[in-house]
Amino acid sequence: MKKSSMEFDLHTHSSQGSACSRMNIWDLIHAACQKGLDGVCITDHDYCWDPRELAKLHKESGLQVYGGIELSTSVGEILVYGVHQSLLHLRADLPKLAQFVRESKGVMVAAHPFRTDFALSPFSREERGLEPIEVEVMCRRSIFDFVDTLEVYNGRSCQEEINAARKATKILGKKGTGGSDAHSILSVGSCVTVFDAPVENEAHLVDQLLNGCIQAKKKEVSRNVLGM
Repeated sequence: MKKSSMEFDLHTHSSQGSACSRMNIWDLIHAACQKGLDGVCITDHDYCWDPRELAKLHKESGLQVYGGIELSTSVGEILVYGVHQSLLHLRADLPKLAQFVRESKGVMVAAHPFRTDFALSPFSREERGLEPIEVEVMCRRSIFDFVDTLEVYNGRSCQEEINAARKATKILGKKGTGGSDAHSILSVGSCVTVFDAPVENEAHLVDQLLNGCIQAKKKEVSRNVLGM
């Protein structure tokens, strides 16, 4: 019997593709299974997984495993899903990047879009002696002209950053996703994206991110603000 809704962690890092991660791919998969997730996307930094390898992992584990890329750009980091080749040659040209991803039937998500404004800190800007920032002003940044959705819940984000991202989705009229940004097994599944309709393959996942009904959800408090 197919599930009516499914939970995916759309933002994770493995040691195979991200030097900053403390978990290998099987550690990640086992943690996701233990936490009852339906699937994960491995979004290593500027690294593209071979979809054949991910399909093998899916078959061996029973967990839906898809690839993504956390692409570093001059305007922030962007999560790309549904594209299976390096995008490094396009990261300096956002219009061309967006066009290529669209033509490849992929989707672009602004990863933790206000991380630089709030930093990895449990303290608010006010508590740190910084001037407040209007979300309406931040929403004028060029990155939002090109991404399809925003990451709202991120396991490494403080509440102030999350609140700003939630408000931004309303201002911009875009959907919001959730992902743990896990670099260790402790953080896997701390934030997820709930898909109201079943996800059966990567094409379904991308289509639902673009056109379906999704909800960002925070499942547990991240154990370490540094995402370890």
